[in-house]
Amino acid sequence: MKQKKPILWWISLLVLLLVIPFIVPSAVMDADAEGEAVLEDLEEVPEVPAADPNRPEMTYDGWTIGWTLADLPAYEPVTLENPFPDALPLGGPKEKSSTPVPYAPHEDSFLPDQAGYLDSTLSVRIETRVIMNTKVFFTFVQIADPSQLRTEVFSGNGTAVHNKTGKFKSVLAINGDWYYADEKGGLGYIFRNGHNLRKMRFGEFDGLFIDVNGDFHILRHAKKEDVEAAPFFGSILHSFVFGPALVIDGEIVTLNYASMPKAGNMPSRDTADGILSRKTGAYHQTQRTVLCQMGPLSYLIITAEGPEQSDGGGFPTSIMAQLAKDMGALQAFNLDGGSSAQLVLGNDRLNALGNGGKSKRAIGDMIYFATAEP
Repeated sequence: MKQKKPILWWISLLVLLLVIPFIVPSAVMDADAEGEAVLEDLEEVPEVPAADPNRPEMTYDGWTIGWTLADLPAYEPVTLENPFPDALPLGGPKEKSSTPVPYAPHEDSFLPDQAGYLDSTLSVRIETRVIMNTKVFFTFVQIADPSQLRTEVFSGNGTAVHNKTGKFKSVLAINGDWYYADEKGGLGYIFRNGHNLRKMRFGEFDGLFIDVNGDFHILRHAKKEDVEAAPFFGSILHSFVFGPALVIDGEIVTLNYASMPKAGNMPSRDTADGILSRKTGAYHQTQRTVLCQMGPLSYLIITAEGPEQSDGGGFPTSIMAQLAKDMGALQAFNLDGGSSAQLVLGNDRLNALGNGGKSKRAIGDMIYFATAEP
């Protein structure tokens, strides 16, 4: 006679059946047709960018770095369809003039929503981020020939950049240094479009020199004899006197103060860097334009808006230096800032709009990029 199982046994079995779903993982392992185990219903874990162990938490002058590398746009080198166009005519018959660009921007090459421009000889990609309460434009530029990077000196009392982009057939334009400003006293070794406009002595400001290959060279507190002794001296197309230098050969330039200022404080006048910082307003939270070289004929312009446009916005140059470094810049140089900082795509001003008319500030010169596509 078959013995019946006690009722307690049946209750235990029922409890076990109810508990099993809670102790077995929801990702059930099944065998596929080839006998391999397959995990079902598992979500993919996003890849986290590796932290840079050498990245500081603060800049050298005490500003907290308020972003991660994942917050920044990625630099992506561009291969142009026509990498070897005919060079554009550059230097004009007069010292301060350039030969007119033969080709105007192609209207159908501008990207939607002012995101940039693309033709066979020129790529412009513009991305924006809000970093530390400040709107920042990251403008990537790839050109096919060095003659597509050009400069123009304005006559008289100068003008705003967007007033001249149509005349010079610019695709993208930014402000230059303070070419006409009284503060610099006309000092500096200045080249524009291959013309040597000035070769007076200077030593307080840093210098950016762009050679015939479109490569950047930065000299710190360079005097006339330093420029003339440099190996690139005989091949300079453009040069700018301002600064400070932010990145040289991939490394941040740390300014040397007699006593390290706290964030936002004015540096002392006891060192050359202290004088440079005062004269260029390096410690101010303000609008900034930084010109970087990323690779051969590859550039990045970082344009930060200021407190007039962003609540608590604007950066000192040490923050701009860290941004340039994090973006992978080989060389980075601070140009004129404040209301002189101007970013223009085609004929449209992109930065610092609606700030009470200050965006129309007249400046002495501009840097621009032109197409070499007929």
